[in-house]
Amino acid sequence: MKTKILFLILCTGMLLLGWPSKALFAKSSAGYLMRGTAKTFLSAFEIPRTMLQHSQQVMFPFGLVTGTVVGAARTVTGTLSGVFDLARGAAPYAKYAIFLV
Repeated sequence: MKTKILFLILCTGMLLLGWPSKALFAKSSAGYLMRGTAKTFLSAFEIPRTMLQHSQQVMFPFGLVTGTVVGAARTVTGTLSGVFDLARGAAPYAKYAIFLV
């Protein structure tokens, strides 16, 4: 019981003392988290989008093939870019993960 109370006091103190420094990077971290989430989820639609786009611009069988290849490359780069943005946005909060264990 005593350790729980001490832990709550410690967490409250860290929250109150760390509030101004957290507010300085909150916008950029939240921005990276949102952008990373959007890139990661929306990159799954790159293959159908580029297949449709290339099928309208290039001759029939070649448009679908080039659209698939370009869409796959964009999917991989979009997913990796989104994961790195998520990691960059979550890095400032990683030091608080020890309290969740």
